Amino acid sequence: MKKFSALLSVILSLFVLTGCVNTPTEMVQVKDDRPFIMFAAAQPGDVVMLDGIDMGAASNYSAGKVGMRIEPGTHVIQVKRSGAVVLSEKFYVADGVSKTFNIGGGE
Repeated sequence: MKKFSALLSVILSLFVLTGCVNTPTEMVQVKDDRPFIMFAAAQPGDVVMLDGIDMGAASNYSAGKVGMRIEPGTHVIQVKRSGAVVLSEKFYVADGVSKTFNIGGGE
């Protein structure tokens, strides 16, 4: 009986120890290759509408600084200033592409 208890203790110890082993981990990075758009010459208060959705101030997406990530495909962009449309354009972008819109037309 002592041999059986000793053998059982060894087997249980081996099961416990196998649970303590670290498994190898792998770090995976996913590249965000979605297109992005930016705006040049944005005035304070210019509001961006992308496909009819208010995306906030055009100045948040200044050319050369920060772009707005969008899905690839065809989109309609409008920039409104004091309620009036100062830019309206239908455009297409693919993965990895950036596009800058020049708003211009200061008051």
